[in-house]
Amino acid sequence: MPPPGRRLKFTILVLVSQLLLIALALAWAIHMTLIATNGAVYFVETNPLILWIEIIATVLISLFGVAVFAIQVYRLGERRASDERREDRRN
Repeated sequence: MPPPGRRLKFTILVLVSQLLLIALALAWAIHMTLIATNGAVYFVETNPLILWIEIIATVLISLFGVAVFAIQVYRLGERRASDERREDRRN
């Protein structure tokens, strides 16, 4: 059986990823609601430093999401010790 730390870390990664996905969906819903009520939305960021921080944060969140997705896809093909025990019981 793998140490609990490995599963805990992966569980935390997945939970954070899901929270970011929920936040993105809520932001998108608010954006679409503003367009529906006002007909258009125009955002302006006058401070270039804040704009670049937002751009970098968005890129990092996207990379994090892609990394978690890749880990999940990789782990789909992994064989666990419990899988081997199930096969032994069947035979």
